[in-house]
Amino acid sequence: MPSEGPCSGHANMEGKVGSELSGGPATLPSVPQDSPAMAPLLPSAVKVTRLSSSIHLYCQPGLPGSPGPRPLLLLLPWLGARQAAQAKYLQLYLACGFDVLAVESALRHFLCPRLGLGRAARVLALLRGPGVLASRPLVVHALSLGGYTFAQMLLLMSRDPGRYSTVTRHLWGHIFDSLVVGSLERMALGVSQLMRPQALGPVVRATAMLYFHLCPGCTVQHYEAALDAFWRPPVKPPTLVLYSYDDPLCDTARLQELLASWQQAGMAVWAQAWETSRHAAHLRQHPLEYRQALVTFLGRLGLVPPSARL
Repeated sequence: MPSEGPCSGHANMEGKVGSELSGGPATLPSVPQDSPAMAPLLPSAVKVTRLSSSIHLYCQPGLPGSPGPRPLLLLLPWLGARQAAQAKYLQLYLACGFDVLAVESALRHFLCPRLGLGRAARVLALLRGPGVLASRPLVVHALSLGGYTFAQMLLLMSRDPGRYSTVTRHLWGHIFDSLVVGSLERMALGVSQLMRPQALGPVVRATAMLYFHLCPGCTVQHYEAALDAFWRPPVKPPTLVLYSYDDPLCDTARLQELLASWQQAGMAVWAQAWETSRHAAHLRQHPLEYRQALVTFLGRLGLVPPSARL
């Protein structure tokens, strides 16, 4: 695995969590429902806890759930995901009795691995506790470049398995939707197509490729290290992968190689594929099949109560 360079240091990153989260992971300050932009898009009973400007916890008290602690869904949306689009995924999991920790990423977290690793370390610090998020059944749902965010989390877990053992023990399942798989050029294309306004896409793509070429020690080596952790993850829970054959941001042949490598490593892997769909929009394009695949997978994990309906 490539050695660390000046742009990838992650020592003492968890020490920054307290200042960002206004009191640290043990304290989760509630905010009024009308404070986050997401609140008007969700049922009024949903409690929103703001942990930082881009990390929010969503809970819907009173819903039936599985025995024991309520399961936690870590939602890693695509770059630039709009609030209305995220709300559709939140509604699905809240209706199933999950609490949802939504972590949005910015372009800087992708372009500078040091910042991305710091982001990953902060999320892992929340999940390992102490605090109300620790020691719960955990499912990760990563969409598009949200998968890269999770790859950085896996990289940190593989480098320090003792520190993150509580997270790996409680990780019950992965759901990967519209993964960006293939060359570095494909990753740059993914970033450019997800930018708003879309007119900036070609400029962002060209700038990203130039940046990768000029600073390989700060970028390419660390992308490769994170992707290596993704291909050989330190934890191997059941996994659901959702994709389409016509996705321009995914090399489907390479994706199928990835799924085969996971199966050979002992992971239980299920896939839902469509001949035609839209990147990071399978829920909108194929709502019935998407929901059925999701609830079936959660049922396999034993995390969906009998009364749940998606």
